[in-house]
This record gives sequence, C-alpha cells and structure tokens, in this order.
Amino acid sequence: MTHDAGVDGPLELIPIDDDAWRLCDQRAGVNDAEFVVAYIERGDDGFDAVWMSGPRRRSHHATLEDCVARGERLRHAGEVSTSSRPIPIAHFPPARAT
Repeated sequence: MTHDAGVDGPLELIPIDDDAWRLCDQRAGVNDAEFVVAYIERGDDGFDAVWMSGPRRRSHHATLEDCVARGERLRHAGEVSTSSRPIPIAHFPPARAT
C-alpha cells in the first residue's frame, strides 16, 4: 500500500507504519542503494525526514508533500551533471635518433 502525497513521478511513499514512510525511487532496483531516498516520520508539528544522500541529512517539513518535493529536487540535482568530456592530450611518437 502506498500513500499518495502528490507523487507524480518515479518517487513513491511506502508506509512503514501509521506515522512513518520510506520515500523510494522506483527507477532503482529494490536491492539498489539508490532505492530508498529518505525515511520520513510524522512529528508533533510536521514531518521529519532523514535523507540517504546529500549534504544535509535531516530536515523538517510542514507537509508530506514538501518531503516528496525535496526528494524530487535531490534526485534531479543528482541527475544533472556539470562534467564535460576530458581534455584531449596530444600524443606524439617517440623522437627518432638520427
């Protein structure tokens, strides 16, 4: 059973119990480390998330939808690469002794 919190993409909320969920990326295999994006728990005044990647591992959100939106941003940021092709290095044959 999944929870629909405005999830319209590859992310899915999978309930752990009545007040806790796993936010999972369905593009990754179940046994892949990238599958679980975050663990989310309902708190007294919102939702607390523990992220499996990124620089800030814990965050607090007003709604479950906010948690999903952050997960989508984190996944999108991980997909955007700023790397470029390697710079070619010229290769010359060894000099001949004359």
